[in-house]
Amino acid sequence: MDDSDRAEIARLGHELQALRDRQAILDCVYRYARGLDRHDEDIFASAFHDDAIDHHGGFLGRRDEFVPWGLGLLASEWDAHTHFITNTRIEISGDVAHSECYVLFVQRRTGTGALDIGGGRYIDRLDCRAGEWRIAARELVIEWVGAMPATSFGGADEYPHGSWDKDDPSYRRPFDLPDPESQR
Repeated sequence: MDDSDRAEIARLGHELQALRDRQAILDCVYRYARGLDRHDEDIFASAFHDDAIDHHGGFLGRRDEFVPWGLGLLASEWDAHTHFITNTRIEISGDVAHSECYVLFVQRRTGTGALDIGGGRYIDRLDCRAGEWRIAARELVIEWVGAMPATSFGGADEYPHGSWDKDDPSYRRPFDLPDPESQR
C-alpha cells in the first residue's frame, strides 16, 4: 500500500464519519418530532442534552422544564398534532453542528376539530458528547400561522387513529397486520 492508497482510505474514513454524523443529527431532529407528536416524554427528552436550552415563544428554559411545558401546552388546547421536519441544512465542525430545519405543524383543536397550522424553522446547535449527537440549544422561529375550519373526507373514520400512549400503532413490535385472506 502506497501513500496515495493510505490517503484515499483516510479520505473515505472522514467522508464516512461525516455521513454518520449527519444521519445521527437527522435522527435526533426526527426523534424530537416523534416524541412531541406521540406525547412520549422519554423520546422527546432524548433529543436534548440534559443541560440544553430551548426557546419557544414566551418560553426560555432547560430541557427538564421544556419537555413538560411543551407537552402540556399542546394537550391544553389540541387533541392531535403533527410536526413535519423538512429542508434540513447541517454544518458540522468537529463535535459541534449547527442546523436549520423547516417545520410545518398542524394542530387540531379539542372540541371543534378546527386546525391551527403554521410554518417555521428550528435553529439548532447540536453537540456530540460521548459519541451521541443531541440538541444543546434550539430556537423556534415562526414564519407564518393560519387556521382552517373542521372538515372531513369520506372514509376517514375507517382508518386507525393515533394516540398519545403506547397503544399508538407505531409502538407495535413486531409490526404486523392480519393476513387479508383470513379476513374473508
